[in-house]
Amino acid sequence: MSLRVDSSPMNDYDKAGRYLVKRAPTGVFRWLLSNPGLDFQAWMDSRRVVLPNQNDLTNDLVAAVRGGVAREGICLELEAEARADALPRLLMYLSRLWTEPGGRRSLAVSCVSGVILDLTGHSPAHELRLRSAINPAGLLELTVLRRPLAHADAAELVAGVAAGDLTPWLLGWVPLMRGGGEAGIMVPWRAAAERLLTDVRDRADLGALTLTFATLANCREAWDRGLRGWNMQTSPLWDEIRAEGRVVGRAEGQLEGKRATILHLGRHKFGKAPTKKQQKALEAITDLDQLDHLAARLLDVDSWVELFDGRL
Repeated sequence: MSLRVDSSPMNDYDKAGRYLVKRAPTGVFRWLLSNPGLDFQAWMDSRRVVLPNQNDLTNDLVAAVRGGVAREGICLELEAEARADALPRLLMYLSRLWTEPGGRRSLAVSCVSGVILDLTGHSPAHELRLRSAINPAGLLELTVLRRPLAHADAAELVAGVAAGDLTPWLLGWVPLMRGGGEAGIMVPWRAAAERLLTDVRDRADLGALTLTFATLANCREAWDRGLRGWNMQTSPLWDEIRAEGRVVGRAEGQLEGKRATILHLGRHKFGKAPTKKQQKALEAITDLDQLDHLAARLLDVDSWVELFDGRL
């Protein structure tokens, strides 16, 4: 089987995590798989194997990795929150990766497998096993490696980086690890980062990544103090994060404005406010076109029930 090499940029889902992995893929996969002999070879193009309504899968990290004589495809999925459908998704995805026909620029791989990195929390789901009660020979199963960052020891990882055994880019995930929000971890963290990352922009990127994950881990205040004086103004990633924040803020403002208009006009026309359930239905709409359509429907209906018909 072969997989197509990816020449397109990765976007959207868990951008910071994907950015971190791509800064040092060999080091990250060696740590994830506990195999210091692995070598990253290429990112694979996953766009052609996406199923309908699964556009987010185009951003999964699919790597060609060599260990000894074997070259395999590994799909790494980052989860900020555990997903109930993670294993069925990976089963569909890996089967399509395996059967995708190769091309002129393809790399042959002997196997495809899945890894789930839990950025927060921990889901025990790592195995999907379906045995037929009708067909005794029928068995479908999938087992993936699941690594929860909450189970990793921050001090141990920082020590491994300082010793040169681990890539310094793993330091970005320290806030999500056990003990990663404690003040005592930040002095050795800074010492290792400053010694091993001599490029100003690399340091800036690492700082931006670390603060991003510190926010996710609810220890941002501690890391703001720990990284005081750490210059992130030269980080392209930091610029992207701030730019996306401004775009998201503008979009949220537009959504809130549309919702407020619908509520105001609806109260005026129907003579009463919507129920809590109806208000939640309105707040759940995150598409501006859908809100415009709902506002236009106000002219044709006589109650909140009619307006939200089919949405409750």
